[in-house]
Amino acid sequence: MTIRSVELESDTVTAAPAETAPSRRARVTIACALAGTLLATLDTTVVNVALHSVTERFGTIDKVQWIVTGYLLALVAAMPLAGWLAARVGAGRAYLGAIALFGIGSALCALSPSLELLVASRVLSGAAAGIIIPLATVLVARDVSREQFARVQALNGSIQLIGPLLGPTVGGLLIEVGGWPAVFWLNVPVCIGIACIGAFVVGPRPTGRPRPLDVLGLVTGATATVCAVSAISALSQDDSLRWIRVAGLAAISAVALVLFVLRENRIEHPLLDLSLMRHRIFARASVNVFLLGFLLYAPMVVIPLYFSAARGESSVSTGLLLSTAGLGVVISGSLCPRLMRRWGAGRTMIVGIVATFVATVPLVTLSDDTSYPLLCGLLVVRGAGIGLAVVAVMTRAYQSSPAESIADAAAQLNLLQRIGGALAAAIVSLVLSRAATEHGGLVPGAFAQTSWWLVGAAAVTLVPAIALARAEVRTES
Repeated sequence: MTIRSVELESDTVTAAPAETAPSRRARVTIACALAGTLLATLDTTVVNVALHSVTERFGTIDKVQWIVTGYLLALVAAMPLAGWLAARVGAGRAYLGAIALFGIGSALCALSPSLELLVASRVLSGAAAGIIIPLATVLVARDVSREQFARVQALNGSIQLIGPLLGPTVGGLLIEVGGWPAVFWLNVPVCIGIACIGAFVVGPRPTGRPRPLDVLGLVTGATATVCAVSAISALSQDDSLRWIRVAGLAAISAVALVLFVLRENRIEHPLLDLSLMRHRIFARASVNVFLLGFLLYAPMVVIPLYFSAARGESSVSTGLLLSTAGLGVVISGSLCPRLMRRWGAGRTMIVGIVATFVATVPLVTLSDDTSYPLLCGLLVVRGAGIGLAVVAVMTRAYQSSPAESIADAAAQLNLLQRIGGALAAAIVSLVLSRAATEHGGLVPGAFAQTSWWLVGAAAVTLVPAIALARAEVRTES
């Protein structure tokens, strides 16, 4: 069975026989899409190790932190625009435009003479990344069969997981060579290369009447997501006004979300196709994507801090140790399509979550002399387990969506994953802070205590994974 040919946001999705390899044009398109995905996801963490250097240049860490926060908020706010841009100018043109914008934003970051311009440039880059990530999924869906799509999406999903893992290592090496501006200069030649190569496979313009932009939907949707992420981030702040800020932002987000849903369900051309949530498989997959954000992002708070604070490793050494998880992600990327064909996405997810659980349990015994080979081995198994779970559920969600709704599905799933990740990071940061107070600092005991939350999260995510597996069985019967 192949993806049917439709006018997908203007770029035609042409079915290819399952046994036929992707065409040369398809391979070039996929390569450009994957390169953009790697850039956008790498930038979510590559700048983290530059915060100290930027602070020395521009000011206090609480202000400099906005170069990370601004990128994340702009990314989630811009994601809902992906589907409209694809329908308006074509996925290829919208993608290349976002790549150009990302390159311009990166150059402005490197050249910024002030913190205000640096933050504004990071917001520009984040907005571009919010368009790049969902449209990359649309592009990899072109000219491939269902089976080929599962393989290519497994690679795309693996890159989305590897990018944040490699970020600290790449950032640390670049800073040693060229200072903090080198972190941003790296993106510029890569963006130029993607734009030059991608121009040859951009695809035709859309035909028919352009879809109008749902401005009210964009405003309410962006307000809901930005305020939700801001409220979640405020959880980890330690001051007397924290809960007032959290409550206020959460209330604004809730009101905006209600208005957004009412608006999208009543107009002819919504910004996002929320009717996808009426499909049983997609709805269950969405719940899994949200909860898996905890397994994916929570360890990115605990494990790097353990290496740097409790074991005294440099940022480069910490990044290199963390990057071993990427080996597991690569392994899972090659195994996932075969396991999905044999067991289905739900059962593949369960295998991945169990592997993650098994590799997380030993972290509750962290000490000041825990073996590095053991930790690296655990990271490889965790990377493989999380890779199996995330790639399987994302691929299954896309396969359950109509071809013309891939852009909307990608935006919704990526939003859910990042909101889940923000919630995970905030909760774990809060738990770690309290554990550090109990243990007298960021010592191994504090990290061991916090790791129980990671174990519990892995156990909880089994519940929706089982629900998805049961839904698949009912769908097939």
